[in-house]
Amino acid sequence: MIPQQLILRNFLSYRQAMLPFRGLHLACICGANGAGKSSLLEAIAWALWGQSRASREDDVIYYGEAEAYVDFEFTVQGQGYRVVRVRRRQQGTVLELQVQTAVGYSSLTQRSLRATQEKIIQILRLDYPTFVNSAYLRQGRADEFMAKRPSERKQLLAALLGLEQYELLAEAARDRAREYKAQITLLEQRLSAEATQLAAQAHLQVQHQHLTARIAQQRQHLSQQQRFLQQQQAAYHAQQLRQQEYHNLVQQQHTLATTIEHLEQQYNALIQQRQAIANLLERAAELEVAACQWQHLTAQESALQQRFSDYQRLRHERDRQQAILEAHRQDLLHRLHKVDTQVHLIQEQSQHLATLIAKEPDILSALEQLQQARAQLQELEQLQQQVFPLLHAKHQLETQRQQHYEHLRSRREELQQRWHRLQAQLNRQPELEQAVSVITAQIETLEKKRIYQEHLRQKGLERRQFMEQLQARQRDYERQIAHLDQSLNRLGQPGAVCPLCQQPLDEEHYQQVLRRNTAEKEDLLDQVWVIREQLAVSEREIQVLRREYLAVGYEVSELTQLFEQRGYLQQQIQSTTDLGSQLTALATELEELDALLQTKTWGQESLRELEEIEAHLASLNYDEKNVAIARAQVEQWRWADAKQQELRHAKRQYRQLQQQLPPLEAQQQQLQHELATLLHDSEAAIALRALDEQLAALAYDPTTHAELQAALRALQPQLEAYQELQRGRSRLPELDQKQQELEQTLALQKAQRDSIQHQLQQLEQSCTAMAAQAATLEHLQQQLTQQQHHLEADLAAHGKLTAELEQLTRLAKEHQQGQQHLEQLRHHFRVYSELAQAMGKNGIPAMLIETVLPHLEAETNAILGRLSNHQLHIQFITQRSRQRGSGDCKPIETLDILIADCQGTRPYESYSGGEAFRINFALRLALARLLAQRSGSDVQFLIIDEGFGTQDTHGCERLIAALNAIAPEFQCILAITHVPALKEAFQTRIEVTKGDQGSQISVIA
Repeated sequence: MIPQQLILRNFLSYRQAMLPFRGLHLACICGANGAGKSSLLEAIAWALWGQSRASREDDVIYYGEAEAYVDFEFTVQGQGYRVVRVRRRQQGTVLELQVQTAVGYSSLTQRSLRATQEKIIQILRLDYPTFVNSAYLRQGRADEFMAKRPSERKQLLAALLGLEQYELLAEAARDRAREYKAQITLLEQRLSAEATQLAAQAHLQVQHQHLTARIAQQRQHLSQQQRFLQQQQAAYHAQQLRQQEYHNLVQQQHTLATTIEHLEQQYNALIQQRQAIANLLERAAELEVAACQWQHLTAQESALQQRFSDYQRLRHERDRQQAILEAHRQDLLHRLHKVDTQVHLIQEQSQHLATLIAKEPDILSALEQLQQARAQLQELEQLQQQVFPLLHAKHQLETQRQQHYEHLRSRREELQQRWHRLQAQLNRQPELEQAVSVITAQIETLEKKRIYQEHLRQKGLERRQFMEQLQARQRDYERQIAHLDQSLNRLGQPGAVCPLCQQPLDEEHYQQVLRRNTAEKEDLLDQVWVIREQLAVSEREIQVLRREYLAVGYEVSELTQLFEQRGYLQQQIQSTTDLGSQLTALATELEELDALLQTKTWGQESLRELEEIEAHLASLNYDEKNVAIARAQVEQWRWADAKQQELRHAKRQYRQLQQQLPPLEAQQQQLQHELATLLHDSEAAIALRALDEQLAALAYDPTTHAELQAALRALQPQLEAYQELQRGRSRLPELDQKQQELEQTLALQKAQRDSIQHQLQQLEQSCTAMAAQAATLEHLQQQLTQQQHHLEADLAAHGKLTAELEQLTRLAKEHQQGQQHLEQLRHHFRVYSELAQAMGKNGIPAMLIETVLPHLEAETNAILGRLSNHQLHIQFITQRSRQRGSGDCKPIETLDILIADCQGTRPYESYSGGEAFRINFALRLALARLLAQRSGSDVQFLIIDEGFGTQDTHGCERLIAALNAIAPEFQCILAITHVPALKEAFQTRIEVTKGDQGSQISVIA
C-alpha cells in the first residue's frame, strides 16, 4: 500500500485539511504536543479499518460539528483505490470503496458496511492488528509486538507472512478427513449389520416353505366352518323374531300396568275431594257467620287506614321543621365561636407586640454601638489588604532562598560522587581493552561455528524434504499394490472378465493376466523395499546431523553471553575516553560551589527585596489581634439589626390589630341576640306549634288500629274455608260424572292385561330354547374368528418373510458394493489425514517460519547494532523443553525473544524507555523490510509515531541513520516528533499547528 492523498473534514482536531503524499519519500511530521500530528495517521487507520484511539465512535467528530469525513487515496501493486468514510453524530457510519479507471473512479462498495470492510482488507491483504504490529509504530503502543505472548507472536508472524492460508487448508483437510472417518464408521457399522442379516437367509427360506403349506390347510378348514355357521345363523334368526314378539308383549303389559295404576290414583283422589266437600257442608252455618263478621271488621280498618296516612304526613313535616330549626341554631353557634376566637387571638397578639415596643430605647442604643464597631473593622480590613501581599511575597522569597541553598548543597554532593566514580573508571581502562580483545577473538570463532550450524540445519531440512518425497512415492506404490491385490482377487472369482477388454477369461488368457499382474506387483514391492532402505539411511543421516547440530548449538549458545560481555566492556571503554576533560570540568564547578557556600554571596537580589518588605511591614504597624477584636465586637452587636426590623414590623402590626377589634365585637353581640330570639319568634318554631295542634285534633290511636288488624288475621282461615265451600257446591255434579267414567275405563284396561298375560305364557318356552341356541352360535363364531386370526397372522408372517427374503437379495448386492466403497473411503481418509498434518501449524508453516526467523533475527540485529552501537543483541527461540516431571518429552512450540546487552540477558520489561524503543524500532523495521521483500503483503508505507523523545542525542542520530539506510526499500516513510532539534535532520517536513480553526498542515520541502 502506497498513500497518495488524504483529505480531512471535522476529524478529531482538524476542521478541514488536505495532505498530498505524492513526492514524499522520507518526511518528518513535526509540531507541538497536542497539535494533531498523530491524528493524521489515525485518520488513515480510521478510513481503512474504522479503528481509532477514540473510546466512542462519535468522539472522532470535531466538537460542535455534525459529521466527520475522511477521504484517502492509495495504490496497491500499481492499481489506484479511494476510500471515503463518513460518521454522522448519533446516527451511523457510511463507507465507500472506489477503484481508479481510465475515466475516473468506479464504485466497489458492497451491500453492507461489513462486506465493504472485508473487501478493503482483501485488497490490502492486511488487517488492522497486522498493520499496527508491522508498519505503524503507534504512539504509546510501539511495544505491541514484543508485549504479546509467545503463541500470539507466532500467530501474528504467520499472518504477516500469509501463512494463514495453510491453516485454512489444514482445517479443510481435517474437515474432509473427519467426514471420511464418519462415513467409514457408519459404513462399517452398516456392513457389519448387513453381514449379520445375510447369515439368517437360509433359515428364513425354510420358514417360508413351512408357512405356505400351513396356510393352505387353514384356508380349507375355515371354509367348512363358515358354511356350518351360516346354517346355524338362519335358525337363530327365526328364534329372534319370536323373541322380538315376546318383548313387544312384555312392553305392552308394562304400559297397561302403568295406565291402570294411574287411573286408580285418579279414582282415589276423586273420592277424597267428595269427602272434603261433605265435611264443609256440615260446617256451613258456622262459616257464614264468620264471613259476615270479617266484612264488618274490614270496613272499620279502611277508615283507620285513612287517618293513619294523615298522621304519617303531619309527623314527617314536624320532623323536617325541627331539623331546620336545629341547623339554624348550630350555624349561629359556629359563627359565634369563630368570632370569639378571633377576638381572643387579637387581644393576645396586641399584648405581645406592646411588650416588644416597650424595648425600643435599648434597641436604638445597641444600633449605635454596632455602627461604631463596623467603622473600626472596615479601617482594619483596608490595612489588612495592604499587608497580605507583602506577607505572601516575604514567604515566597524565604522559600526561594532556602530552595536555592539546598540545591547548591545537593549539586556539590552529586559532583563529588561523580568525580570519584569517573576517577575509578579511568584507572580501569587498560584492563578493559585487554578483556575486549580476548572476547572478540572468541566471538569470531563462535560466529564461524554458528555459520556451520546453519549449514547443518539446511542440510537436515534437505534430507527431511527428501524423506517426505520418498514417503509420498512409498504411499503411491502401496496404493498400486492394493489395487493389484483387488484385481487378483476379482480374477479368482467365478465369471471373472479381463480388466482391459472386459471379455470373459479363458484359462490361457487368465494365466497371462495373472502373470502380468503378479510381475507388476513384485516390481512394486522391490521399489517399496528400495524406498524403505533409503528412508532408513536418511533417518540415520538426520540423527547424525541432529547430534552434530546440538553439539555445535551447545557451543554457540555461549555467543549471546560473549556479546553481552563485549558490549558491556565496550560501553565502559567508550565512557572513559573523555573522562579527563569531565574530571577537570567537575573540579572547576566544585570550587565555584564551595566559594558560593562559604561567602554566602548567592541570592543578593532576593535578600534586598526581603529587607525592603520587612521595613514596609514595620511602618504599617499591622496587628492581627486588633482585627479579631473588631470582628468580635461587630458580632456582639449584630442582633440590633434584626431587632430593629422586628420593632418596625411590630408597630405596624399593632395598629392593624387595634383597627380590626371594634367590628368583631359588634358582630359578636349581633350573633348572641339572633341566638336568643331563634327558639320563639322564628318561622320554624311557629310551624312546629301549628303541626302539634293538627296531630292532637286528628285523634288517631295506633294501638286500636293494631288490635283491629289482629282480629282480621284471626278470621282469615274461616274465610278461606267458606270460599272453598262455595266452590265445592258448584263442582258436585261434575265429580259424579267423572267417577262413572273412571270405573268403566278401569274395567276395560284390566281385561286387556289378562289377555296379554295369556300370550306371554305361550311364548316363554320358545325364548328359553333360544338362549341355549345363542350360546352355541356364539361359540361357533368365536372358533371361526380365532381360526381367521391364526390365518391372518400366518399370512402376515408369510408376507414379512417374503419381503425379508427379497430385501436380503437386494442387501447382498448392496453389501458387495459397500465393501468396495469402504476401501475408497479409507484411501481418501489416509490422504486427507496426511494433508492435514502437513498443512498444520507444526508442518509447512512451522518450516517456513523456521526459514524466515534467521533472516528476521539477522536483520533485526543489524539494525539494532546501528541503533545501540552494538550494545544490544536479540535472539528468537522457537522451541523449549517441557517442565520436569512431565511425561511428554516433546519440546513446546513457542516464539520467545531473548535480549542481551553488556550486563547480560534480561527481561524486556527491565529495559529503559529509550532502550525498549530501540529494540521495538529495530524489530518493526526488520518486519517491515521482510514484508517488503515478500509478495504476501505489499507493505511500502512505514510510520514511526513519537519515538525520538525517549532517545538522547546519539540515539536520535542512530535512528535517523537507520531510517536513511532502509529508505530505498520503502515508497514512503513518515516520522512523527515534537522535538524541535530533529526537524533539520529531514529534508521534507510536514508542520502541524493548532489554532482557533483547528489543526492546520503545511508541507516544507
